[in-house]
Amino acid sequence: MQSQKKNNRNYYKVDIDSLDNNWEYYLENSFIEMKYAVKKASHLPSSYGAGLDYNHRFALFAKCKIGDVIFAAKGFNFCLGIGIITSEVLDSYDIGAYKNHPMYKARKIEWITDKPFEHSKFSANGKKEYLFSNDRFVSARKYNLVLEQYLLKNPELAETFEKYNLPVDIDIVQTLDEQNEYEEQKQEIENENYWWLNANPKIWSISESKVGETQTYTALTDKGHKRNTYKNFENVRKKDIVLGYESTPTKQIKAIYQITKPLHEIGDDKIIEFKLIEKLEVPISWKELKNNEDLKDCAVLRNNQGSLFEVSKKDYQIIRAIIEEKEDEERQIAKKQVIKKYDFKTDEEKPFISEEQFFETVEILKRKKNIILQGAAGVGKTFIARKLAYQIMGQTNNLNIEMVQFHQSYSYEDFIQGLRPNKTGGFEVQNGVFYDFCKKAQAHPERSFFFIIDEINRGNLSKIFGELMMLIEADKREEKFALKLTYSEDENETFYVPKNLYLIGTMNTADRSLAMVDYALRRRFAFISLKPDFGEKFKEFLAQKGISKELINHISNAIQRINNEIASDMNLGEGFQIGHSYFCDYEKETQKENKWFNQVIQFEIQPLLEEIWFDNLEKVEEMMKVLHN
Repeated sequence: MQSQKKNNRNYYKVDIDSLDNNWEYYLENSFIEMKYAVKKASHLPSSYGAGLDYNHRFALFAKCKIGDVIFAAKGFNFCLGIGIITSEVLDSYDIGAYKNHPMYKARKIEWITDKPFEHSKFSANGKKEYLFSNDRFVSARKYNLVLEQYLLKNPELAETFEKYNLPVDIDIVQTLDEQNEYEEQKQEIENENYWWLNANPKIWSISESKVGETQTYTALTDKGHKRNTYKNFENVRKKDIVLGYESTPTKQIKAIYQITKPLHEIGDDKIIEFKLIEKLEVPISWKELKNNEDLKDCAVLRNNQGSLFEVSKKDYQIIRAIIEEKEDEERQIAKKQVIKKYDFKTDEEKPFISEEQFFETVEILKRKKNIILQGAAGVGKTFIARKLAYQIMGQTNNLNIEMVQFHQSYSYEDFIQGLRPNKTGGFEVQNGVFYDFCKKAQAHPERSFFFIIDEINRGNLSKIFGELMMLIEADKREEKFALKLTYSEDENETFYVPKNLYLIGTMNTADRSLAMVDYALRRRFAFISLKPDFGEKFKEFLAQKGISKELINHISNAIQRINNEIASDMNLGEGFQIGHSYFCDYEKETQKENKWFNQVIQFEIQPLLEEIWFDNLEKVEEMMKVLHN
């Protein structure tokens, strides 16, 4: 047990039940933590009385000295304030009904804090620790623990304690110093207001802003009148948080701002100033917020007519949670890849395409915005598509690449927008993969984005693309060409394809089941033909895989001979040739090369030859002999 005395001072606890219920207390729920607050019918009493009929209490009360400390308590562990005795026992006093009462004496007290505090710690053996004894007026033997806990919960009291020469352990002071920054930040968060700011993208594009840049917004109309939300502008405070929302046609929250200057005058104008502190990797759409049941009471979602709206702390936290969830998805994807600088010239896994053709294709893609890589199966069309994207980006960043595969059942609703069942049993408009990817590209105009469509000619292109036939053209990649989509929910909701988005389609020219590519779509793409390559690059690649020189030469000579036969067949042509990728999956550690080669021939090449020469099996047998010779 620690000594009661410090600087020749005593510490006492007085139960507030003896103060005629001048104090009331209640629990207040806060998002940050569960905390206590005090509601006082009057201030802490400026004096305290003790009945003469309780001789032991009065003896203790009379023993008190000026400078001794009083803890106003409720029960065992609830302290409501700390005071210092500032007078001797008074003969004349006024404490409510006990004015100059013959049975009571009093002392004056200076209350140095009225911050409440409840102790709820448990000791090492699991038993609850108690701060005070169960008596109305008694020595406070655990005064050090009370003061320590007060400081840890209210660091700002350190100066007050020092001023009144209350004991402060050096370890506690160090702990407080470490907590100061956290406490200040917590206080700032508790005092923050939250706002929603509408930005007209025709006047001001959030996407083109950079983190750290400041922006101003006027509280007056063009005619100098106060905006209908002018009161909100007046209530803005420094360090408040602002949700940056781009209005129609974008309709997305794109950034988080912080107020740097509240409403102030510049000439005849009245403005607020704010700084961009966070640019959202994945913008949050109006539709997503509107369909969120937790935000059904959010005022700004019920009526968005105006410029600046107050957002409740609860609604902001819900929106923030949506942002964090989407950002976390992006982070999880990012963790799975290693982004490296990329240059085709130094690529160790370079595709089998000449440097000249590769860089010419890059130039065409930059100019035309849309290309289709066409060729026989197995020439590495999809592989080259990613390399083209890497070259333009200058890095292997797959986060900026999206890929889909078209098929006969693929539709406009899958690609752009359409009605889908919702959780309530009804239907709602939901965005397709290309729509969302375009919005992502719009949000980051400083980056390049690539949408790869594998087997592009397998889908009904006119049906899938719809009004995008025009929007994907290189000279229509601006907001001024935006169109209203089929499923747009209001007249002002339009859509456009940004100029930083590139379309790369791949097309297998050997598929007999496919219809011709729509002419209207064909003229909007540049077509790049890729051919099988069994030359020196192919041979070097197989040599690095550990395949013997003899087998490499056999594969190269045999497949080239077969491809020549295919190309010269008037019913076939180059589009039906055998691609080099059939022979690129050899793993020396797990396979024997002869067994691997025979499996490729028997289960991949032979069925392909039987398909293309389905009416000439003698030709198939002839070509199989070439492979096995």
